[in-house]
Amino acid sequence: MVARYELPRAEAEFATRRNELLLAGTSVAQQCELLKQLLSRREDPLLEAAEIVPLDHIQVPDQDNLPPLRDLVTKAMAQRPDVAVAKIRDEVAQINAIGTENPLLPTLQGSFQTYNRGLAGTHQPSSGSPANPYFQGGFGRALGQVFRRDFPNTQTSIYLSMPLNNRQAQGDYGVDQLQLRQSAVSGRRDANQIVVDISNQVSALRQARARYSAARNTRTLQEQLLAADRQRFESGQGTLNDLVTDQRNLATALISENTAMGTYAHARVALDQVLGDTLDKNQISIEEAMAGKVAAPSTLPAVPPQP
Repeated sequence: MVARYELPRAEAEFATRRNELLLAGTSVAQQCELLKQLLSRREDPLLEAAEIVPLDHIQVPDQDNLPPLRDLVTKAMAQRPDVAVAKIRDEVAQINAIGTENPLLPTLQGSFQTYNRGLAGTHQPSSGSPANPYFQGGFGRALGQVFRRDFPNTQTSIYLSMPLNNRQAQGDYGVDQLQLRQSAVSGRRDANQIVVDISNQVSALRQARARYSAARNTRTLQEQLLAADRQRFESGQGTLNDLVTDQRNLATALISENTAMGTYAHARVALDQVLGDTLDKNQISIEEAMAGKVAAPSTLPAVPPQP
């Protein structure tokens, strides 16, 4: 039996919780709409009318088993696409710098040419001079003279060019050198920022785990306290106010645990992002996305038991 003066307190508590349930339902509906917009950019009545039902839950492993910081940095440098793009950009800048350096250097050109000639033909008696038998003949004799190199000709030339006070080329070279140095400084700054980001995300992940562990322990203690007060209420030693207070504290502990679980999931996603490991962790292949076919079979995740 419950005293009548306790009923308004219980009804007020019930109204408050029902209002919170309605607000939570509205928030879930808004998140579903955002997810639908991410799934499709086209108007689809079926998608708009569909209800999104989450089938999996956030899983917090017992241990993170994170490697040392330097190993994480090495992994990020090897996997992050922005690092690869920065390396390609630096290589292109170095190639361009070579092109602006060439006009400042002296140019030396050399050429060597050799060729042969054949002299043969028919003697004209009207010339008044006796014919040389060596030059008597046709195309065959002239070709033989070419192959025997009877009349070789050789020509050699050297050309040297030295630019003096080429102001434009010097200016272009100086600009490219400054850009190379700026790119090197920027690359070093980006590398240091990656180290800082990874360190911050590792610390955030550890803090999120510690908060989740504390919230889980608090929820367990609140459940035990509620069970003990319920036994006292059934035996006539407790009051309804104690039960309402315990249930309120348990609901608060559950909310804190879920919030801590979500914080841990966000920290894990952020760490995967700074490591460039998001696609691998979610088993997403760029080749399959470009082809429009997924090789892995689609299976429903197992629903873990709720605490």
